[in-house]
Amino acid sequence: MNPFALSGIFISISSSIMAILIFAIGKQRLHYIWGILCVAVTFWGFGAYKVATTDNVSLADFWWRMAHIGIILIPVLFTHFVYEFLNIKGRFFIPIIYGVGIFFLIINFWGKLFITNMRWVFDQFYYDSPPGILYIPFTAFFFGLAVYSHIRLWRAYQISPNFKKTQISYFFLATVVGFLGGGLSFLPVYKIDAYPVSNFTVFLYPLIVTYAIIKRRLFDIRIVVTQLFVGVIAILLFINIFTSRASFEYLWKSVLFVAFLIFGYLLIKSVLNEIKFREQLQFAYQKLEELDQTKSEFISIASHQLRTPLTAIKGYLSMVIEGSYGKMPEKAGGALKNMYASNERLIKLVNDLLSISRIEAGRMEMNWGQGNVEEIAKSVMEELEIKAREKNIKLILEKSGASLPQIRLDSEKIRNVILNLIDNAIRYTNRGSIKTKLGVENNKLKVRIADTGEGMTKDELDKLFESFSRGGAGNKLWTEGTGLGLYIAKQFVKMHKGDIWAESEGRDKGSTFYIELPL
Repeated sequence: MNPFALSGIFISISSSIMAILIFAIGKQRLHYIWGILCVAVTFWGFGAYKVATTDNVSLADFWWRMAHIGIILIPVLFTHFVYEFLNIKGRFFIPIIYGVGIFFLIINFWGKLFITNMRWVFDQFYYDSPPGILYIPFTAFFFGLAVYSHIRLWRAYQISPNFKKTQISYFFLATVVGFLGGGLSFLPVYKIDAYPVSNFTVFLYPLIVTYAIIKRRLFDIRIVVTQLFVGVIAILLFINIFTSRASFEYLWKSVLFVAFLIFGYLLIKSVLNEIKFREQLQFAYQKLEELDQTKSEFISIASHQLRTPLTAIKGYLSMVIEGSYGKMPEKAGGALKNMYASNERLIKLVNDLLSISRIEAGRMEMNWGQGNVEEIAKSVMEELEIKAREKNIKLILEKSGASLPQIRLDSEKIRNVILNLIDNAIRYTNRGSIKTKLGVENNKLKVRIADTGEGMTKDELDKLFESFSRGGAGNKLWTEGTGLGLYIAKQFVKMHKGDIWAESEGRDKGSTFYIELPL
């Protein structure tokens, strides 16, 4: 048997199996369209096999026309399938291409306008060559629909969720092995005698796309396979009963048959229960994802709406405290300063919530540029100097070696990280000092912030960078904290491909925070 005949056998067998499978488990119009397309591919494959195994010119002509039933319908059905899969409303386009397909089907069996002649090729079989006058527009129609369908798929791929992107990726893979392999079979029609060995890849085409269709419901295949397995074995065992030659043999084969039926029933039931459980689990997961997205959107909107009035309150309070509206009594001034501090905490909370919503939604913008971490650390310490002096805490800045190199970073976000760490150190330290040391180690810029404060236990260290997580010292010394700062700091450092962690020898032994950024 020549290679072209073998390729036809592979195509027809794989396509017919996929057609049966998709019709067995199909529940939507999309499935049935693909099932019919698999039948069309089966026509093509079986026709190619018959063509390649005959040296009779009349039979070759007949089987080429039979093969072209599939060849003509494949691009039409695939385009319809793409429209259905992408939920495109093709009120006029789909009927038009079906009309054109039916026209070519009629011409295929009528006269010499489509298939004109048979030509003996490769010293093996007849090929429909050279083409009839209407075969040339059909070739353009075939490849035009293939290209058009994949342009629509590519556009959908760019805006689709991940699971649908995966399915579309499989369609493109199938195109490479299917349309490209089968498309090269047109060459001998136009007297370009390249052996159509590429047909061997076509049998993978229905397998790949069928897998893509049911990828989100792989456990449906398990039902079909389990039922087929149990059914086939049960039939064989039942037939085997009637081959018995003695009463005892008849008895034990009957018992085996009944036992297998019970076992098969329990097996199918267990598979169904597992599928039901997994579907419920998947549904619950989807609902959680929707709730999480709703939560992020709510936080983002609320944060935006709160930030504007809080900023306005801050401005007016600052002007009142400074005396822009006249001198205030001393008692009123103290109350206004407390209001100002509370407003500042609210602004920080709103900014933290807004940052979290942007991080989780993947919308956090990065303003990259060359920056100097030493200058950032100095500006942070200048900002916090008064706060540290109020608690008699000494802020120290050290650097090892020569001047630090500039690195690519988002200066505002790294400043936020360092500010957060030193500000926390001041809050959790009642005496002593906070030492910030900068240096380069292992081709990384390292920031080390060590305090002489409350310290942390191992359990607190393990949960330190989680959202809304606060250690025991935090709850005792700083009741206004939300536990968002370190979580945001970690996300900012991760965006720089860096690392952040903390160390402590235990309660009342201070803490040390480390930041590593790639040079």
